[in-house]
Amino acid sequence: MRRYLPFMSSLAFFESAARLGNFTKAAEELCVTQSAVSKKIKILEEWLGFDLFVREPRQLILTEAGHEFYGEAKSVLRQMTESVGRIRRYADANAVTVTCTQAVSHYWLFPRITRFNLVHPDIAINIYASNEISEDMCSQFDLGVLNGTGEWRSEFHSHLLFVERIYPVCHNDYPVDRLLTPEQLLNEKLIHLDPSVWRWPTWIDWFASFGIDYEIPVNAQVFNQITLALEATRQGMGVGLGWEFMTEQMIERHELKRVSTHFYAPNMADFLVYRKSKELSDAAKVFRDWLLADVSCELESGLDLDGNTSL
Repeated sequence: MRRYLPFMSSLAFFESAARLGNFTKAAEELCVTQSAVSKKIKILEEWLGFDLFVREPRQLILTEAGHEFYGEAKSVLRQMTESVGRIRRYADANAVTVTCTQAVSHYWLFPRITRFNLVHPDIAINIYASNEISEDMCSQFDLGVLNGTGEWRSEFHSHLLFVERIYPVCHNDYPVDRLLTPEQLLNEKLIHLDPSVWRWPTWIDWFASFGIDYEIPVNAQVFNQITLALEATRQGMGVGLGWEFMTEQMIERHELKRVSTHFYAPNMADFLVYRKSKELSDAAKVFRDWLLADVSCELESGLDLDGNTSL
């Protein structure tokens, strides 16, 4: 089985010729001769075993196979370009890369980076947000914000950032004029996260924590991302789930209100993690220390992982 593709060096030649429809124009763009482009494409076609172009006197026309291969070539070259750019940014001694979920980056980390940059304008904080975050992914970056119990299979340094508490929330003007029990919430219009694509808690888990079996109605509003579901809630479309770390500022700004004093506190929290096997850069140490100091007061007055008041 081949472990490499010997035609990789020809992809740039092919992409340019396919996009411009002309070997001469491709040669001018690549700063080589027209014959060099033609030869590269010929070698590529021989290796692939099919023609990429119909060669007309004044233009090149992609074959059906060429059209399909062109789409793949563009994707590969784009990914390589993005990867190189990302690696260059991450290699910068004054840049710190942090990976976390989209929700953590949007609702929790961004406001803190803004405050951090006021104090340390010379340090750039780059965020790689993904809902497919894992221990392996965190190992590829300077720092990660990882959700779990604090027990990792990877060799991580780990610092507690915040515990999870999930409240029912709605728009401040939504027609709920009293705090509701979990049973009373069953009669409200609920905004749902799709349990088939959303791997964190949903209304099913929330109600189950109070001993209530619940199924999502057929005609329910369902979203695949918490950012969408929370925005629908903020727009007054119903009652949604509000993670405390996401909704704190919205509640302070009177954009949202809690519908109940009942909350679901899974045995999970978010931790700042980084590899023990690689020493952090000076910039990463500065950001780590600043971030931990920023959250220390919140943790002292917060809840433990079981949802009980810390003493």
